Parts: sequence; C-alpha cells; structure tokens
Amino acid sequence: MYFRITIPAFQEDKKDEAVSFVKEKVMPEFSGTPGLLSLTAAITGDTSGINMAAWDSKEASEAVAEQIQATLAEASSFMSAPPVIYEGEAVYGKMYQTIAVGETKPSYLRLVVGVAKETEAVLNFLKEKVEPIYEESNGLQLTGAIFDGNSAISWNFWDSQEDMDAAVEKLQAALDSESETELFDGSTVAYMGPVYAFTSSIDFNEGDSPN
Repeated sequence: MYFRITIPAFQEDKKDEAVSFVKEKVMPEFSGTPGLLSLTAAITGDTSGINMAAWDSKEASEAVAEQIQATLAEASSFMSAPPVIYEGEAVYGKMYQTIAVGETKPSYLRLVVGVAKETEAVLNFLKEKVEPIYEESNGLQLTGAIFDGNSAISWNFWDSQEDMDAAVEKLQAALDSESETELFDGSTVAYMGPVYAFTSSIDFNEGDSPN
C-alpha cells in the first residue's frame, strides 16, 4: 500500500473554506479513481490539517499526478504556504477495527513526523516498544507508518480524543525511555485532531496490515 500525506497550512479564517473544498470537491472528484483505496481528512488546528490518500501502488498515485497538482493549485487560494507532502510505501501498520466500504465512524487522528537518524532503528522502535502499547489500548482503530527519505511519518486513529490521550502518555514514556535524541535529529512533531471526511473503496478488515 502506498500513502500520500499532505499537510496544508490554511490562511487565518479560511479553515471552513478548506473543509468545504475537501468535502464538496476533492472527495467526489477522486472517488472511484483506479487504485485509490481511501481518502481521509482531519483538522489539526485553526490553520492546519492532514489529508491522507491510500493507494494500492505508487504507480496508481502517479497516474493522477496532474489531477492532484491541479487540485492543489485550486486550493492555493486559501493556503498561506505550499503544503508539506510526504509519500511512500507502508512499512508498518495494522487494522484494529473493521471499517467497511461506505462506513463512517467518529475518528481522531494523531500523526507524528520526525527525521530519523536510522530508519531501521525507528521501525524497530515501533515494532518493539510502541506496538505493545497499541495492543493493550482501548478505542484504537488503525496504525501505519511510512518513510520518505529520512522522514519518518507514523499515525494512529482512535474512536475519540479521550482514547488517544490515554495512550499518548504511555507512548511518550516509551519514547522518553528510548531517548528521542537517539532516534531522531531534533524533536518530533505531532499533529492531532478530528477526522471530518473519509471515503474508501475497499473493506479494511481487523488484523489487516498495509505493508
């Protein structure tokens, strides 16, 4: 599975316009695109958001590159800067709940970005230290991660902010025990907020992995 993650920066007071653009234009126009498995959009602040597209392959994403660029150009009217974009093959992840085609449920996103000193060390940290916390957490819907060069991007979706908050304390403790400076150049950045739009073309079944 191949992911493209877009982190836009909205102009002040343009958040509602951005949300409407995604709901009314992006979701309908890309729905049914060959190879597109899901589209997810979340608001992570007054001037920030996360848009995530899951594809069955890099080639499927590249096939609509012109359409993606045209959409970004149209969205620039309410952006304060060009969006940050990460993309890559899934290296980690698991579905903890089944989400069927056409199903929508409340969801709260936490996405963390860091510059890895060694990507293999970060991947091992996810598998050995973070995954056990995921396994015992309540309200977890799914997890995933990609590397874009040395950038490590990991995410988790929850039934509620409260479920996420309960796990974050343990996740941060795990990171502190490993020493963030041993894994990353500089500090990691976390984006958190509610999902406001989601569509999928396949069933995502409990136990499935994107990699």
